[in-house]
Amino acid sequence: MNGLPRAEVLHIVSLLGQKPDGFSEFGYYPFRSSHESGTKPTFQEWLDKRYGPRFVVHEFPTVDARGIQPDLLSAVTCHVLDLIESGNTVVVVDSAGAERTARVCEAIGYERIIACRATQPNNRMQPAAPNARKRRG
Repeated sequence: MNGLPRAEVLHIVSLLGQKPDGFSEFGYYPFRSSHESGTKPTFQEWLDKRYGPRFVVHEFPTVDARGIQPDLLSAVTCHVLDLIESGNTVVVVDSAGAERTARVCEAIGYERIIACRATQPNNRMQPAAPNARKRRG
């Protein structure tokens, strides 16, 4: 897929879940959450069918526009760090990537960078100052 990091296996940590009114964020896509029933393939099944075993989906459902509960943020952060520390390439996703994904990246120790590309800022994150990432323990 264009724009994704090149890796033999790419781990996608999904924060997709529901809108505040209870509507599934997966309703916008041709796949569903593995936490939902239905006739559409799961996110993992959909990726496997199109791209083979290149992706591994890890789902942590959240509610859009409500932030992330501290216990869930901790679980996601620990999971992402475990994946990274095991040498995996990880992409964290939600609907827009501005709130929930940003909270996870900040909890890991990344900071937002602003790059000028036709004066449009982006939502990319980069590591904080060297050795600034907090270690669990």
